[in-house]
Amino acid sequence: MRCRMVALIDAASLLRDSVASNEPLQQASAIAEAIEQLSDQLTPAVIRAARSDAKGRTDLDRIEYALGTIGKALILTDYTIDEEKDMDKLQAFRESQQS
Repeated sequence: MRCRMVALIDAASLLRDSVASNEPLQQASAIAEAIEQLSDQLTPAVIRAARSDAKGRTDLDRIEYALGTIGKALILTDYTIDEEKDMDKLQAFRESQQS
């Protein structure tokens, strides 16, 4: 359990450090690293335990929403340099998921 917490803290630190530097390529690398580390911790036992508890089910819903948002962001963001259009598409997706 302690090892998982250390990995989680390390992943969060990587992400924070990358965001602080505000370098998009470094940020993408840090996000990938954090997601890989966290995905290793989301074992079937963790999922089953979370499903057996109301708060755990809420946490699983949050994870699913975050992963869906990440997936949509990857799909919706095109290769042109129009960040405003990309943000509009992503915001529309997020709003559609709220209802």
